[in-house]
Amino acid sequence: MANISRRNLTKLIGGAVALPVIGAPAILRAANTPQVVVIGGGFSGSTFCKYLRRAHSTVQITMVEPATRFTSCVYSNEVVVGLNTLKHLIVGYDSLVANYGILHLTTSAVSVDPVKHTVTLESGDSLPYDKLVMAPGMVYRFDTINGWSKKVAKKWPVAWHAGPETTALAANLANMKAGGTAIISVPPLPYRCPPAPYERASLFAWYFTQNNPSASVLILDANENFAMQPLFEEGWANLYPGKVMRISQSQGGLVTAVNSNASTVTCGAGTFHGDLINIISPQKSGPLAEATGLTDSTLWCPVDPKTFASKQVADIHVIGDSANMGLPKSGTSGNAGAKVAALAMAETFLGHQVTDPMFINCCYSRMLPDYSIGIMDVFGLDANGNVAIRYKGQGTTPVGASLKYHRAEANISDKWFTSLMADTFT
Repeated sequence: MANISRRNLTKLIGGAVALPVIGAPAILRAANTPQVVVIGGGFSGSTFCKYLRRAHSTVQITMVEPATRFTSCVYSNEVVVGLNTLKHLIVGYDSLVANYGILHLTTSAVSVDPVKHTVTLESGDSLPYDKLVMAPGMVYRFDTINGWSKKVAKKWPVAWHAGPETTALAANLANMKAGGTAIISVPPLPYRCPPAPYERASLFAWYFTQNNPSASVLILDANENFAMQPLFEEGWANLYPGKVMRISQSQGGLVTAVNSNASTVTCGAGTFHGDLINIISPQKSGPLAEATGLTDSTLWCPVDPKTFASKQVADIHVIGDSANMGLPKSGTSGNAGAKVAALAMAETFLGHQVTDPMFINCCYSRMLPDYSIGIMDVFGLDANGNVAIRYKGQGTTPVGASLKYHRAEANISDKWFTSLMADTFT
């Protein structure tokens, strides 16, 4: 494991996050036919369906997901600045359903009865389950910043859900006045995709060099440090000198209020006017998870990291962004965690010992069209059964790397994304 590099990543399924399944039989056979309902068809929900089928040939798998297509938030920053289109981030569920014998119900789940083991659908129908897997993702919080509301978010799109928000932010960027300031506020951790705000700031700076040369980016950060910080700061200094400024938590970067009429953002360091304002909203688990009693005081869902079983409610497992168990909230860790959960559930159904998990989280951020940085950490369980980094920064882009190296990283990043999408949805 210590010799894994990201340059070999695309040789492994889904960017190497298939490791928890390696060594297990492709199909484990059982006489019984348990019914598993999966709510949510994102990176985690779809991966779980696929890998549970690979691990158990007879289990009945029903995925409750109202959409017929998935739009990836990964790579959506590129869409905002015109390096990509939403079309390239959209994939249907047809292959997943056909290849793995999954029943896809294109409706929403409105409630869960943990006592009766049923899910109530939008139609009013009741769906029974032996095990329920919830992948409800995250939703924005509007209760932590004065003046922040759903109405303001229409004017100032967060764009942390890919789709219409992405194109709306792109329009705001294109309409920004010459020489203006784009403000990006970063919420306290945990939130979806920790490096993404800084990638967005980098790509805004690139966009300005092409279209608005005197414009700049101001990051108001509720955190003191952030993922790949030395690499981002090196890139900003070399690629965009003077264009990206950051105010950290200790410098007063935590945003406390917004004024949509005045286009201002207030934090400990003062009140700043923005010609483009992108409040990356604080986040929490999806509402169905909260309504089912799966969340705790953090507003996320505590789970057993070995099985992803809820610590709050029996026979329910929570995967993806909503799960609170020590992994970063990212597409690759969601994919990796779903594989661990799927194998653990299959082993439990079959009366086998649950395998100790291992997770790989890999993330790339683009700072120029042909310049990327990346990181990969390998996680496992420590002696107390908690998630901990087993191997830190395996294959991480080195500080001081050449432009040729960064160009190669950009190429690998594209292959990684293609592999992740294929591993999840086909």
